[in-house]
Amino acid sequence: MRSSNTWIAKIRHFYSQSTTAAPLTVFIIIFLLFSAFVPNFLSFRSVSGIINAATLNGALAIGIAFLMVSGEFDLSVGSNLAIAAYIYGMFCVAGQPALGLVLALIIPALLGAVNGIILVFTGVPSFIVTLGTKYFFRGMLWVITGGTMLQTVDVLKLDTLLTGRMDWLNNLLTEANFRNSLPWLLLLVIIFQILLSKTKFGNHVFAVGGNVGAALEQGVNVKRTKILSFAISGLMAGVAGIFLFGQYHTVRVASGDGMDLYAIAASVVGGVLITGGAGSVWGAMIGALIISMLRTGVVLMDIPFIPADNFEAVVGVTIVAAAILNVYIRSRK
Repeated sequence: MRSSNTWIAKIRHFYSQSTTAAPLTVFIIIFLLFSAFVPNFLSFRSVSGIINAATLNGALAIGIAFLMVSGEFDLSVGSNLAIAAYIYGMFCVAGQPALGLVLALIIPALLGAVNGIILVFTGVPSFIVTLGTKYFFRGMLWVITGGTMLQTVDVLKLDTLLTGRMDWLNNLLTEANFRNSLPWLLLLVIIFQILLSKTKFGNHVFAVGGNVGAALEQGVNVKRTKILSFAISGLMAGVAGIFLFGQYHTVRVASGDGMDLYAIAASVVGGVLITGGAGSVWGAMIGALIISMLRTGVVLMDIPFIPADNFEAVVGVTIVAAAILNVYIRSRK
């Protein structure tokens, strides 16, 4: 009996200390259920589709996770994604993809920093600040582009390197469609997870999100930490925009609209606390996979009252359920 209680205590301790334990468990359960009951779920076509869809959301979720750990939100990432996609696309059309790549990273990062600057110098909550800039950024994009869709049929070497098909793998797997954006995203996850969990700046992000007053007493530059966190959110929106245009070779002013919801959902489902101070980049990526897997499962099951274009309902329920689970686990510490 004592041995059984010891194991239960160890399991509880593991789940209370690891921010990725709960989302990983949820991922495994959903994967097993869909594998058993959803037709064609385990086909390479479905699996690669899940991963490809999670790539865009996962890139956004890296930045959102960083920001949420610091205790803030960014609702403008979808607009920033569209801006980055237009910048990259226009320079690709002009025959200067490398310059477009650099600018598509720098400009969204600067716009993200603008969000942070407004926040720290006005005291207006990030929800309100980024809700406003979300519409302002997209409105300015509409003015600059005239609302026209940018499209090209040319496939450049840089596009192939970043988002092209992984033919060496797809040729081995029937109907698979894995893309080069996957290893690039995994590299970014590793880099930003190390930045968050193994560096002084990462410690400051956790401190600011956990208790601003305590962070100030410890000498943490709260304003700089928040501005840099917003810049990272913008930077990753730029990465997502590059992935979007590189893969589909088209972008509209409305591109990315609503993806802020999915990125926040991925982070919350991945164990990032809404109140800040806890979470991980790995967890956010698991959350992105869960969201993508749920979408594919809903489509394949063909549920009459949850059509694919009403998937936001599933996302909303998932956010609430994940938030409740996260609070419960933290309360059991």
